[in-house]
Amino acid sequence: MSNPLTTALEKALRGRQKRSVPTTDLLYETSFSAPDLFSNDYLSLTTEPQLRQSFLDELSRSPLVFGTGGSRLMSGNLSAHTEFEARMKTFFGAPAALLFNSGYDANVSFWHSVPQAGDAVILDEYVHASTRDGVATSRIKGSLYTFAHNSVSSLCDCISRVLEKHPDIAAGKGTVFIAVESLYSMDGDFAPLPEIVRLTKELVPPGCAHIVVDEAHSTGICGPQGRGLVAALNLDSHIDTVLHTFGKARAFVGAVILTSPVIRKYMINYGRPFIYSTSLPRSSICALNASFDYIESPIGTELMDRLRRLSVYFEQRLVSTLQDIPSSLLTLRARNNPPEFPVEIVSPIFPIITSAPISLASFLQRLGYAALPIPYPVEPRGQERVRVVVHARNTEEEVDGLLGHMVEWATMMQTQEMQLEQVAIGVVNAATRQETSFETLRVDSLAVQLSSTACQIQVDTGIRVA
Repeated sequence: MSNPLTTALEKALRGRQKRSVPTTDLLYETSFSAPDLFSNDYLSLTTEPQLRQSFLDELSRSPLVFGTGGSRLMSGNLSAHTEFEARMKTFFGAPAALLFNSGYDANVSFWHSVPQAGDAVILDEYVHASTRDGVATSRIKGSLYTFAHNSVSSLCDCISRVLEKHPDIAAGKGTVFIAVESLYSMDGDFAPLPEIVRLTKELVPPGCAHIVVDEAHSTGICGPQGRGLVAALNLDSHIDTVLHTFGKARAFVGAVILTSPVIRKYMINYGRPFIYSTSLPRSSICALNASFDYIESPIGTELMDRLRRLSVYFEQRLVSTLQDIPSSLLTLRARNNPPEFPVEIVSPIFPIITSAPISLASFLQRLGYAALPIPYPVEPRGQERVRVVVHARNTEEEVDGLLGHMVEWATMMQTQEMQLEQVAIGVVNAATRQETSFETLRVDSLAVQLSSTACQIQVDTGIRVA
């Protein structure tokens, strides 16, 4: 029997589906038979037999492997946690480190607790939802500003507005927080960190700016032994807080925030997701240690090199191949690296812009790929896409194969469009010869509706041509 809540929820879900927003019930495993070129498994470690064995060996040496029975503020603070945090502090060369169950928990804990009343927060417009969710429950009411994605000039305008509207910050009595991601997952581009650091030092009073970098998509694939983009650019001493997550290149779960000792202590006592979450089990710490050991070893360096080489290869092939295809069907969104970036910093994320993301993803899914569409309104019109991600263990043959299938789809779409145009012309000519009276004489109000996916034409005389 229906009730008001069920009715409202079902209506919302139907509306979501009607707008072509991906909607799922997750009743079935995400399966694929073709090579993985779509997940965030950048170093291909989730299927690495040697890492699996290292984890099992680590696990066998631990006398206890199950849960902790409580949060870290109660009974769940283990030596395994503190020792791993000490390792993170040493590995990243940070003043302090705090372990979290997920990147989401880490971001929400920081952003909802650390900014104080009277402070201001500036976000890149494309930062992760977890940052926005944290800020939404913070003390900074009405003091949130966003700047155009990766635009240093827009950030400059934002900082100037903040200093004008917040005289305490301009006078050195408050803090402006600036939040960016090192590598953006949907656009595959890097933040211009050196320019952001320079601009902040120029405009903000000393000690009154706090730059936060989310390294979720660059940890493990950039910098010495996977230390991330901040380390690769030698900016460690200029960035105040850094988040590294472990669910992508590092093939497990969890996150660490690298920050000052006082912020670490503050988050422990004020960060609600940290306070009220049961701590990670011992088995998770075993897996994280195995993952860090693996990436720090020579084979980790080899995998990062393989990933860079294959990403460069795929981009060159992609740009060359797509020259002969209409940009409305397939085009690679520009992802030029900011100035001063070393040549070895390469993005493995390729946003393929297409006017028909659902059709392209469905075509690839039928071939066994785990492709997902990112349509409007998830992305603005003209920016709908399918996101391709290269992995270290992919081969040139595999990426060439995917590219060949995308070209096959584009060719099919062009053929269908030509056929539909010919049919439409025939309908118009027939209507003209028969001197049929239409209220409005234009192609799409003849109600000729062309659908490249359904391949149908409907005219308002009621005739349907399929």
